[in-house]
Amino acid sequence: MDATETDIDARLYKASGDLVSELQTKLPLLVWHDAPGRKRLRTHVPYAKSTSLCLILDRFQEWPQLLDQVLASLIGTIVEGLTTFITRCPEAYENQSSTSPDPGPSEVIVPLPTALSQLLYAFCKVRGYKVIVRLLSNEPRYVEPMLCCIREWNDSATTKSMPGQVWPQKYIMLLWLSHLMLAPFDLSTLSNEKAPKVDSKLQHLCEDLPALAQNVLSIALASLTSPSKERESACILLVRLALRRDLQVFGLAARLVEYSSSCLLDGEAQTQTVYHYLGHLSLLYSVVNLGTASEVAPFLERVYALANSLAISGSGKRISAIRDLAPARKYLVKILRVCVTHAVALADAGKGFDQETTNSWLEDSIQFFLESLGDKDSPVRMAASKALSVVALKLDVSMAAELVDAVIGALSENVLLEDPRTLRVMAKADLPNDQTVLYSRNLSAVDPLQWHGLMLTLGHFLFRRSAPLYQLPEAIEALLLGLEFEQRSHTGTSVGVSVRDGACFGIWSLARKYSTRELEDVDCTGLAGISTTNQSTEQSLLQIMATRLVLSGCFDPSGNIRRGSSAALQELIGRHPDSIIQGIPVVQVVDYTAVARRSRAMIEVTVQAAALDQEYHHALLHALIGWRGARAADADSRRWAATALRSLYNSTPLPLKVQILQKLKDELHRLGARNLATTAGARHGLLLCAAAVIDSLVALSPSQAPEILSLVDSIDMAAAAGDVGSRTTADLEVAMEAICTFVESLAKFKVTIGLNSEAELAHFAKQMLPLVDQCIVTAERPLTVEACSRAIVAIFPMMQESDQIVLLESWLDAKQQHKHADLTCKGRLTAMAHLHGLTQHQPSSLHVLTFLQSLVGAKDSSIEVKVGAMESLCILVSSSPTGTLPSLPNLRGTLITGLTDYTNDQRGDVGSLLRLQSHEAIEALRAHHAPEDLLGELTPYVARLAAEKLNKVRHRAWHCLRDIYGQDKLPDSFQHLEDISSQAYYRHLLQLMSAEKLQKPLVIGLYSSFGGTDEVNRASCTAFASFALDIDIDSRSDFVHMVLKTLVQHLVDTSPGEDRDIIPALGFMTFILDQGFIPDVDLAMDWTSVWDMIQKVHNPTSSFERTNTIAQFYRVLAAVPLLRTKSLDKLTRLLLHRYPKIRNVAADILFEFCSEQDFVSADWNAAPTTNKPLVLDIRRRLGVVAKVATAKAG
Repeated sequence: MDATETDIDARLYKASGDLVSELQTKLPLLVWHDAPGRKRLRTHVPYAKSTSLCLILDRFQEWPQLLDQVLASLIGTIVEGLTTFITRCPEAYENQSSTSPDPGPSEVIVPLPTALSQLLYAFCKVRGYKVIVRLLSNEPRYVEPMLCCIREWNDSATTKSMPGQVWPQKYIMLLWLSHLMLAPFDLSTLSNEKAPKVDSKLQHLCEDLPALAQNVLSIALASLTSPSKERESACILLVRLALRRDLQVFGLAARLVEYSSSCLLDGEAQTQTVYHYLGHLSLLYSVVNLGTASEVAPFLERVYALANSLAISGSGKRISAIRDLAPARKYLVKILRVCVTHAVALADAGKGFDQETTNSWLEDSIQFFLESLGDKDSPVRMAASKALSVVALKLDVSMAAELVDAVIGALSENVLLEDPRTLRVMAKADLPNDQTVLYSRNLSAVDPLQWHGLMLTLGHFLFRRSAPLYQLPEAIEALLLGLEFEQRSHTGTSVGVSVRDGACFGIWSLARKYSTRELEDVDCTGLAGISTTNQSTEQSLLQIMATRLVLSGCFDPSGNIRRGSSAALQELIGRHPDSIIQGIPVVQVVDYTAVARRSRAMIEVTVQAAALDQEYHHALLHALIGWRGARAADADSRRWAATALRSLYNSTPLPLKVQILQKLKDELHRLGARNLATTAGARHGLLLCAAAVIDSLVALSPSQAPEILSLVDSIDMAAAAGDVGSRTTADLEVAMEAICTFVESLAKFKVTIGLNSEAELAHFAKQMLPLVDQCIVTAERPLTVEACSRAIVAIFPMMQESDQIVLLESWLDAKQQHKHADLTCKGRLTAMAHLHGLTQHQPSSLHVLTFLQSLVGAKDSSIEVKVGAMESLCILVSSSPTGTLPSLPNLRGTLITGLTDYTNDQRGDVGSLLRLQSHEAIEALRAHHAPEDLLGELTPYVARLAAEKLNKVRHRAWHCLRDIYGQDKLPDSFQHLEDISSQAYYRHLLQLMSAEKLQKPLVIGLYSSFGGTDEVNRASCTAFASFALDIDIDSRSDFVHMVLKTLVQHLVDTSPGEDRDIIPALGFMTFILDQGFIPDVDLAMDWTSVWDMIQKVHNPTSSFERTNTIAQFYRVLAAVPLLRTKSLDKLTRLLLHRYPKIRNVAADILFEFCSEQDFVSADWNAAPTTNKPLVLDIRRRLGVVAKVATAKAG
C-alpha cells in the first residue's frame, strides 16, 4: 500500500464540524414537522433522506470519537421519535403514502420507525452497539408497546413489501427490547396481556412462564435463525431473558439449552439453513458465557457433551454440515473454552465436578484448540488462540508451562537450517543444538496458517504472563522469526502477513507485561538469527527487538504491519526507558503515521532512522538487500530500496560497501538464467542495488580504486543479466531496466576513476553494446526505455568515432535489422534522439533528424510509431544547444503534420495522441527560445486545438497557447481538466478572435466542440452566442459572415465522406442561423455558395446522422427567401427517404411551415410507396414542383 491515510483523517477532522452541524439540523427535520409552536411527528419519510444521513455517519467510522459530544443529543432525538410513534400512532405504520408502481430509490417512502432504525444501526456501526444501547430508554412502560409493535409489524404488508429496508428495524427493536429486559421488576408485573398462542414445539419452553416472557420468547426465537443481523440481537434478548432473577426459578436457561440441542441434532441436514445452526450455536455460547459458573452448572455437562460431539467425537451428515461452517467451528471453540473454564472453577470450589472429569475435558479441549490453530479460516484460529490463553490462566503454573512448551514446540516443527554462505538447506536434527546458532532459519516448509495461529497464541500467553521466564528465550526467538516470516501462494500472493501481524502483537505483549529487568536477564547469545548486522558487538535483547521493529516499520510490504511495528516499538521504548539507543528519537522517526505510505517509509523514514545511530544504519543497510528490499515482490519497492540504499551509502564506510557489493555479486551469480517471476524480480532489485553501490564508489582515493575496480570487473555480466533474448514479458522488462541501469553505473564508474585506457573503455563499450542494443529493441515500457537510453548514452562516448558512425547507420538501415519492427521501435527512436547531440559526425546527425521527421509524416506508419518519433523529436530539441534550432530543417512542417493528425481506427481518434505529443514538442521549442516566426506559424494550429472537442487535447493546447502568448494576455489559468469544459473557458478563448490569423482556426475548433459531449456542446454554443451578442450590430454581422464563410469554405475543402467534420460543422451553422444573428434577407451573405456546399455534402448514400443534420440545415435555409423553394423541395423529397426516422423528421420540419393535417394523420413509418401520392400532393400544394421546374427552365 502506498496511500497515506493521514490526509483522509485530516480532511475528516476539518469537515467534522460541518458534518455534525448537518446531522443536528437534518435529523430533527426528519423526525418532526417544522410546525411553529409545537412538534408534530412525521409518520412516513423518504427513504433517501435517511440514507443520506447514514452516509454522513459512515464517514465517521475511522474516527468515531468525533461524534461523542453530540451523540447523546442525536440518539435522544431518535429515541423520542421512536417512543412517540410506538405509543401514540403505531397503526400509522400501515398507512403508507402512495408511490408509483415501481418507485426508484429516491421515491421510496418508508415508515418513520424504519428510517430511524436505519439511523440507529448506522450509529451502532460507527460507535458500537454497546455504546448506543446505553443511550436508549430503559423505562419499563415501553416493554408492552414495543412487543405489540414488533408482533404486528413483522406480519404487516408494509414490512413484507420492503425486506431490504426493514431488517435494521428488526435488529434495533430486538436490541432495545433486550435493554428493557434489564428492568428490576418481575415481568409478570409489566403486562396484563394474556399468554399468546405458541407453536407446539415451544410448549415446553413456555410452560408456567409469565405471559410477557412467552411473548418475548416467541418473538426472539422466530428471529434466532434469521440470515440478517437481527439474529445477534435475538440471541442477546434470549440470554437476557433467561438469566433474569425472576425467570431462573423456571429453569428457562436450561430449557433453552435443551431446545437448541434438539434443534442442532434432530432432523435432516438438508432441510436446515446455515443460519439455523449459527443461531442456535450462538445462543448456546451466550448462555454459558454470560452466566456465572453456579448459574450454568445444572446444564454445563449437557452443553459440553453437545459441543464435544459436534466438534470432536461425533459423526454424521448433520455434524459434517456444521463442521464445514467456519463460524460454527468458531462457536464450538468458544463454547468448549467457556465450558472448560467453568468446569475448572466449579472443581476448585468443590461444587459437583471431580478432578478426573475436569482433566478429561481439559485434555480433549486443549487438543482440539491446538488442532484448530491450523484451521483454514482466520476467525477459527483467532478463537482457538484466545481459548488456549484463557484456559492456561485457569491451570497451575506447571501445566500452563507445558501448554506454552507445546506451542513453542509446534513453532519449531518443519523449520530448516540454511547455511548463509552456501545456501545449503538441512534439517535441524542433522546438527547438534550448539551449532545451529550459526545457521539462519528457513521457513519455507512450515504451514503459514498454523504459524498464524501459533503466533497469536504465543502473543496471548505473553499478554497474560502465562509464559514463565525460563521460556522467554525460545518464545522471543519464535517472535523474531515470525516478524520476518514470508511465504507466497501458487498465485504469487503473500500469505505471511497474518503471521507477522501476530508477531507484532506478541512483541507488544512482551514489552507491556514483562519488566525491564526480566527482559534484560534473558540470555540471547544462544538464539538463532539474532544478529541483524553481522556485528560482533554484544546487543541487549531489548535493543535487538527494537532494531527488528524498526526494520519492519520501514520495509514491511503491508501497511498494517508497518503501523503495528511502530506501535510495538512505541510500547517497547515507553515501557523500558533508557534501554534502547536513541529511544525517543527512534519513536519520533518511525512514527505510526509516517510509515503509512510505503515509499515514504522506505526512503524518508529509513534515512532518518539510519542517521540516529550505526546500529540502525547497519541493520537497515543489510535489510535493504533482503526480501523486503531488493527481493521485494513489487517493482516499485525494489526501486525505492535502491534509492534508500543510495542515500545510506553516503555515510557508509568503504569496507562495508565492499562487503555489500560482494554479497550482491554472489547472489547475482546464483540466479537462474531465465528472467521469469521471482528470478526476474530478484535480478531487478539486486542489479539496482548494485548500481547504487557502484555509484557511491566514484569518489575513491587512488590507492583504493584498483581493488574496487578488480571487484567490479569480476562481475560476470552474462550471469548477472541472464537471458534477455526471450519473448518480451513484464518480468523481462523490469530485468532489462535494471540491467541497463547497472551498465550505466559501470560505464560512469570506469570513466570517473580514470584507471582504464581509451582502448580498454572502447573494449568495454563493445562488450556491453550487444546487451544494451537487445534491451533497446525489446523495451516497450517508459521506465525501461529511459533506462536503455541512459545506458547507451553512457557507453556511446567510450566508443571510437568510426564505431559510433557504424552504430547509427546500422540503426537507420532497414536491411541490417533482425526484423522490420526494430527499425521503428520506441527504444531505438528514443536512443537515436539522445545520441543525436553526442555524435560529432554531422551527416549521421542529419540522417537521424530526417529519419524521425519522415516517420511523423509517413502515411503507412502506425500511430504508435508516429507518437514515438514525435517524442524523440522532443528529446532531440531539448538536448540541442540553445541557438541551434534554426539549423533543424523541416521542423515546422513536421510539427504541423502532428498538430493536424486526425487518424481514426477502431479505437477512435488515435490521432489525438500525436496531437498531444506535438504540443510537448512545441513546449520544448519555446523553452529553448525558438525563433518567434516559427512559433507564430504554429500558433493558429494550437489555437484550433484549444477549441476542439477532446478535453485532454484542449487542456494541453490551452496551456501551450498561454505559454506562447504569456500570462498577461491570457490571465486565466484553467488548471484543472474540468475547467476547460466551462462556458467561462470558451468565452475567454473567444477573446483571441481579435487576432485575425486566429479567427479561422478558432472557428474550425469551435465546430469540433459542437460535436463533443453535451457539456462541451452547451458551453461552446453559449459562449459563442454570448460573445456575438456583446458585439455591436454592425460588427456582429461581419463577424457572423466571417464564421459562416469559414465553415462553408472548410466544408467545400473537406472530403465528402468525412462525417466527423461535416456533421458538427453543419450543426454549428444551423445553430448560428437559428439564433438570428443576421437577417434572413441579408444579401451580403453568399447564399449561392452555401447551397452549392450543401449539395456537395448531401448525397443519396449519406449516413442517417448526416442526413438528419442536413434536414435541420434545410430547415434554417427555408427561412431564407432566396433558398426557400429549393429547401422545401429537398425536405419534401426526404418524406420518401429510406429511413423512417428521416421521414418523420422531415414531416415535423415541414409541419412548421404549413400546418397541414396530412402531416399528422399520415403514417411516416410505413413504406415510402404508400405515402408517395400524399407527398406529390403536398409538393403541389407547397408550389414546389412548379417553382422548381421554372427555376430549372430559367
